[in-house]
Amino acid sequence: MKRLALLFSVIAAAAAIGLGQPSSASAGWCWPSCSGYGMLGAGTSTGNGCWYYSEVCSGWGYWYLNGVAKTCYPGCDPYNGVTSGRILYGYENRDRIRGNFTSFAGKRYVQPGELGMGGYLRAQVSWWSGTASQINVGVTG
Repeated sequence: MKRLALLFSVIAAAAAIGLGQPSSASAGWCWPSCSGYGMLGAGTSTGNGCWYYSEVCSGWGYWYLNGVAKTCYPGCDPYNGVTSGRILYGYENRDRIRGNFTSFAGKRYVQPGELGMGGYLRAQVSWWSGTASQINVGVTG
């Protein structure tokens, strides 16, 4: 149910932006799929040239919104939702990678402009430290 909520949130944001701009919005990329969670940890890769070894990244595009849903699996502090795995979610281009770090379970969103980026990018999520994280990623352009 949470996966569908993330997907609908990303699609709704894309639709709202698409109505406000002359170009049409389109859903672009999900990992591991648009309806499931995958484990992001040391050695995870989409095999398409991501900057880091333990990273999943989209193809190149003019992305608008990167949304990540992170679960408590394999566990988290019940009082504040902090997990033992830290991820970096954001964007990369041919010169740099920028994003936000989180160790918290829940949904996080970031737009390229919030990171001082724009143009032709890849959306990315990297395992940074700690245990593997169970995540679902949805990107729209």
